[in-house]
Amino acid sequence: MAWITDSLRGAIEAVGRLNPLARFTGGGPALPGIFTHQLALAAYMSSGMMRKVIAIPAEDRVREWRDWQAAKEQITALEEEEERLALIAKVQEAETLRGIGGGALIIITTGDHAEELKPDAIGKGGIVAINVVSRWQIRGKDWIRDLASPQHGEPTMWEIEGENGTQIRIHPSRVIPFRGARIPAGGAISDEDAFWGDSRLLRVFNEVTRSDETQAWFAALVRKAKLLRIGIPDLDSRDPEQLARRMEVIALGESSLNATVYRSSGGQDDAGEKLDDYQVTWAGIPAMMDAFDQRVAAVSDIPFTRLTGRSPAGMNATGESDDRNWNKMVMSGQQLETRPCLAKLDPVLIRSAGVSPDGIWWKWAPLSIETDKEATERFKVWTDAMENVRVSSAVPDEAYNKGYQNGLIENGFIPGIDAALDDIPEDERYGLNPSADGTDPSALQSSEGGDPASAGGGTNVPAGRATQDGFFTDAQPRPLYVQRKLLNASELITWAKKNGFTSTLAASDMHVTVLYSRTAVDPMKMGESWAGDDQGRIRVKPGGPRAIERFGENAVVLLFASWELESRHRSMVDAGGSHDFDEYHPHVTISFEAPADMDLTAVKPFTGALEFGPELFEPLDLDWKRKITEN
Repeated sequence: MAWITDSLRGAIEAVGRLNPLARFTGGGPALPGIFTHQLALAAYMSSGMMRKVIAIPAEDRVREWRDWQAAKEQITALEEEEERLALIAKVQEAETLRGIGGGALIIITTGDHAEELKPDAIGKGGIVAINVVSRWQIRGKDWIRDLASPQHGEPTMWEIEGENGTQIRIHPSRVIPFRGARIPAGGAISDEDAFWGDSRLLRVFNEVTRSDETQAWFAALVRKAKLLRIGIPDLDSRDPEQLARRMEVIALGESSLNATVYRSSGGQDDAGEKLDDYQVTWAGIPAMMDAFDQRVAAVSDIPFTRLTGRSPAGMNATGESDDRNWNKMVMSGQQLETRPCLAKLDPVLIRSAGVSPDGIWWKWAPLSIETDKEATERFKVWTDAMENVRVSSAVPDEAYNKGYQNGLIENGFIPGIDAALDDIPEDERYGLNPSADGTDPSALQSSEGGDPASAGGGTNVPAGRATQDGFFTDAQPRPLYVQRKLLNASELITWAKKNGFTSTLAASDMHVTVLYSRTAVDPMKMGESWAGDDQGRIRVKPGGPRAIERFGENAVVLLFASWELESRHRSMVDAGGSHDFDEYHPHVTISFEAPADMDLTAVKPFTGALEFGPELFEPLDLDWKRKITEN
């Protein structure tokens, strides 16, 4: 019986060497416990899946690169220096080595490389080259074990083999290591291994190996496409060598002739050889192959769709969530691993570009490209939010305008806006601010009172008309403010005091705004009002729609209806003026200091006539609110 068993085992082992699937059943992992450079590179180069797992994060971290924040000529110089040194490609290569086991950038300058590299000593073009080495090409010497040292766990010097086997000493200030994740403390590992950290390749090796083996098994099944069963009479009495040769002939016939050659039956007492074909059931195999790849995706933290290049599965699946999650992973790697490496290089790089480092910084470029619709929606959301800030009056106008302009520039909403704004004088760039000499006729801009009906020598022309005349001399387009003074403001103030208002605007400050245009317009193109008497005054008759409401956080106003004012406002907007709100509602501001708990719904609106003076055209003063006082 032992002879029979040994004969059968020998025959199976012999034919096993002809089995195309046998080469995929290696016993144990290819990488031993000791991680060597040769084995790491072999694992990386021999598996397409392994190369993707390592290369994808490295590529995506530098794909869109970074945006320098500096003057235009400085940005040009920095980008040219990066291009000269092929920095993007070098960083990508170093990131790939980080995934395999570790790598480093070496800053090459003139002089002794064993000396400390001081950024202040670098002039334009001071960096000769930036080269990439793996962790196995460079060795640390004299590791620092002093726990009180900021350089704990780092070498005091690096060495690399040069020409003719000579050892070149390199100061740590010239070496920028790209290391893996930190290995938990307490492991019995060398200073070198502890410094370079965990390898991404080792982390995913087992899962990638299983995926590759599974793919190979199923690929071999596709070639065979069926399972062949061979029945040999008197198998247990056959000589092992004879049996092996017979099975080799059968396998050779299938391989060479694409046919199965066997001995058929020779008669009643000769059963001959028997061959049975069993078709392979392919159902479920693709799902099983995907399961192994999904395990690779899970261990490598790369979305399955990104790793395999496939469209997302499932109804209504767009893959947007996968893209967002992957972008978050890439951004995390950029911030936690790549940025610290570049931060060590930049002080030298900036000076080598011939640029002063003062005020220069950078940010990672967006990883995804917005569609026109997405960009439009983002711009609308941003402008709506900024408008809410403006209406709140929580930020002074000049500071608000500076922030608004910075937002437009940094978000790239209007290409070239930064250069266009730089051409505007500083005193005009952030809004017009007329001198506070008391001659500005705008009620909400003037800090001094006076009866608007008698201003300017007993006429309805304000005392500050000289300012207006200067404004209209050249009719230069400017942001424009048009108002009408409330001539019977004393009646409204009397009503307000009787209805619980402790303070109101001064009579000279009460008015109705006809136009508040931030857009620069030619005042001459605004035309003149068709309403009013021969002195330009208009009267809103008593009664009609009225309401008391809050505008913004603290302004309490009297709303009223007036076809004359509304039509005049529309004509000015049609002529090029702008308006900050969707609709125009004529109103007179009563107070900015009404108690927050005052129940306005219980206040019956003022129903008397409203008499307004002529239109007053003025430069727009964005700082008007600071000049308001109440009585």
